[in-house]
Amino acid sequence: MTECSFDCELLPETYDQKKKRYISNCRINTEWSLVCLWSQCDYKTGRPEILEICRNSSSREILISGTFTLMRNGVCVLQRKFKQLLEAGSSNTLVGLEFSGMDHYDNARNRNRYTQKCYNSKEYSISGTLTIPAAIMHEEYAKEDEIRSLQKLSSDLKLLLDPKETYFSDVNLGCGNDVFSAHKSILCARSPVFAAMFTTKMKETLRNEVDISDISSQVLKIMLTYIYTGKTGKLSVQSAGELLFAADKYQLQDLKRVCCDYLKSCISFENVLKTLVLGDLHDEDLKVFAIDFICNSCEEFEALEKTRGWRTLREKTPSLAMDVLTGLVKSKDQKLKRCK
Repeated sequence: MTECSFDCELLPETYDQKKKRYISNCRINTEWSLVCLWSQCDYKTGRPEILEICRNSSSREILISGTFTLMRNGVCVLQRKFKQLLEAGSSNTLVGLEFSGMDHYDNARNRNRYTQKCYNSKEYSISGTLTIPAAIMHEEYAKEDEIRSLQKLSSDLKLLLDPKETYFSDVNLGCGNDVFSAHKSILCARSPVFAAMFTTKMKETLRNEVDISDISSQVLKIMLTYIYTGKTGKLSVQSAGELLFAADKYQLQDLKRVCCDYLKSCISFENVLKTLVLGDLHDEDLKVFAIDFICNSCEEFEALEKTRGWRTLREKTPSLAMDVLTGLVKSKDQKLKRCK
């Protein structure tokens, strides 16, 4: 058996729409991580409630065990030992963080210490160990080596986009006032659209130039970086939406997934209609996600109806507005049936 130690701060980083909770992540190693779900109240006043110990691979049955200690402002509020059999096909196990009695720490002395040091504070951290069979750990180390090799490959390929370092580029992508040197073989390997473009007698093939006018040079740069390295860098809601258009145009399916996952993680009352339109244009799953958010998370749909975005949606894409209204009716019917 091999022990892996972990020690990290817990902050409510993102809102998980499916679980209806804020979550925070703590990486143990490349294969194992901790996902903490916070109580359903406002994250500013919330507290850690459920701990998920997750693994990336789920093909084999594994018996894991370990301990963890939950701290708040340096004061121990909870300690646990756990032992769990993860069946083949299972990717996580749940460990409850029960706060109601503070376990054996809920005596007068510790309760006073906790109140004095942690009143109106929400600085949590978690530490502990995860014990894994040695044979499994050996496999995971081999996987870490492979990941490091892929990261080095990604870094090396990124150099091909550097104007000062690039070698043997054979096509120029023009976008506004910017020109990006690239390699047909890499573009073809990654994008079916580029493959079709460069394997037929199109003008782009003959001139070795491609004019791109429907996306910005900044988005094109991100798209090329992803094609060469598999990375996008830091995204925003705006850039992810524009990048989704480019990924759909050039049939970069994995980049579409990255953009959609980011947009889902950032969805809010303020941007849900824009996300809905993007989903309608480029990704059906994103569209369904946005409609579900409106139906289940926007408590007052009347407020959404009064926005300029909703009026524009009804005027320009009435069929999409009808999809939302249909979803609302179905959602209300389901809620009524559950109440009976």
